Amino acid sequence: MTSYQALFAIGEGFDAFVSHGMPAEIAAVQRAQEQLDGENALSAETRQRLEAVEGRYYLLAAGEMWCPDCQLNLTAMDHLQRLQPRVALAIVSKGRAEHGLKERLNLERIPIPLVVVLDEGFEPIGRFVEQPQAVIDGGEASKADYRAGRYLDSTMEDLLTIIEGHEKRKRP
Repeated sequence: MTSYQALFAIGEGFDAFVSHGMPAEIAAVQRAQEQLDGENALSAETRQRLEAVEGRYYLLAAGEMWCPDCQLNLTAMDHLQRLQPRVALAIVSKGRAEHGLKERLNLERIPIPLVVVLDEGFEPIGRFVEQPQAVIDGGEASKADYRAGRYLDSTMEDLLTIIEGHEKRKRP
């Protein structure tokens, strides 16, 4: 079975991932990037949480450019890694995840994006699956805002919650 570290090593960076997209898919990513670059895109709390990350973390993502959830959430994860260099992102195809992650994670199918959050030893500490928790909790009422990119901060918050939980467990 391929290790998480080996899967991460063969994964591609975000820019290479995006380059495989069709023009409309690339445009969707660019819209999300513009929103994230906006002055009020991230709350002050999210920025503080990002700055407080102490350890080294790896986001091993399974995704495809045709997937709208990947276009939004992987863009947010790329933004997170750009703001906090202690976090790195690598993306493998859904097919690669079928072979390398499905059995290991005891999944019947690979939803995308599926992101395994790994610690500095490439051990899993949590997962992000398809959409941020705020969208799942919000149900249909949140879908239009989610598709418009208004939950990009929530994606980052979910990942930071996983990372912070790990850092709390490591402290004496």
